[in-house]
Order: sequence, then structure tokens, then C-alpha cells
Amino acid sequence: MKEGGRRGFLAGIGSLATVGPRGPVRNGNANDDSLLTSEQRIEVSMINFESGFHCAQAVLEAYADDHGLDPLLARRMAAALAGGSTVGGECGAVAAGYLVLGMRHGLTRPTFGDVDQEKELFGRLRRFVEGFRERHGTLNCRELLGVDVFTAEGREEGHRRGLFRTRCPGHIRDVVDLLETLE
Repeated sequence: MKEGGRRGFLAGIGSLATVGPRGPVRNGNANDDSLLTSEQRIEVSMINFESGFHCAQAVLEAYADDHGLDPLLARRMAAALAGGSTVGGECGAVAAGYLVLGMRHGLTRPTFGDVDQEKELFGRLRRFVEGFRERHGTLNCRELLGVDVFTAEGREEGHRRGLFRTRCPGHIRDVVDLLETLE
């Protein structure tokens, strides 16, 4: 990481959030509390992924600062979601998207079973899932890649076919794009 920590890093990798004397300057829209524009958030996610972080880590960390979540904690949390949580389940980027939606729209008081209180978050979750399925046909990591990344054979095949360079970036971009359009 570049000198100046994460905020310096974000400011230094392009036209990302500007760091002022009191912290990051928002993206210029007075009605928008996000630190980054959609394009910048995709750029940060891609840089994280290309630097060797898993898809889930790349997505969740790109939203961490907006919600007061320590970026290193975001990485640790999302590590368990990679590759379908090691069992070939849902794509890690998609699972990280669930956490982002929870950070944005989740309630902090007990609401279990209170459909009226939960419908805003759950409606967004449904639209997010539908949007990803429309684009890719499935949420399942193994099906998206055509290999099981948690077997030696699957990883080798994924690398040999370039799947992590060709398919995963598109999944990450689409997750961020869908999250940004659900606001």
C-alpha cells in the first residue's frame, strides 16, 4: 500500500476520492454520501482483484469506507466468501454484494418477521439477485466458472483456461454495477 494509508492509496490510483484536512471529500454530489463514483468503485474493485484478493474481498473493501468498516476487517470478513464459500456455492462477489446491501439498508433493531420493516432490504436483495441471474444465468461459482476452484484440478484448469482473468472480472464489475443501480 502506498504511503498515506488507504485514503492516500485511493487518492493516488486515479481520479478517486480526494483527501482533505478532515478526511475524504465525497465524490462531489451533495446528495451522495459515497466516497467514490460507480466507475471509481469498479476501478478499486478491479485493482484489488488484480492484486491477488478474492472477488468477495475486492467488492466488500470497495464499500468499506462508506460505512465506517475498517478495510482490513472487510478483507477478513469477505475471505470466507471466496469461490462460493469453499463449497462451490454462490459467487463470492455476489455474497459480498449481500453484505454491502445489508450495510446500506439493514436495520439495527429486531425486525425478524416484520415484513414491512424488512421489505426495503429484501426487495433490493431480490432485484440484485435477479439482475445477476439475468446477466449470467446462475449465482453459483462452480457453474459460473465451469470448474471447482477448491480442488487442485479445478484451480489448475481455471488457471490454464484463464477463467480468473476472463470471467471473474466481469462478475465483479456486474456486482458493483448492480449495487450502484439499486440505490
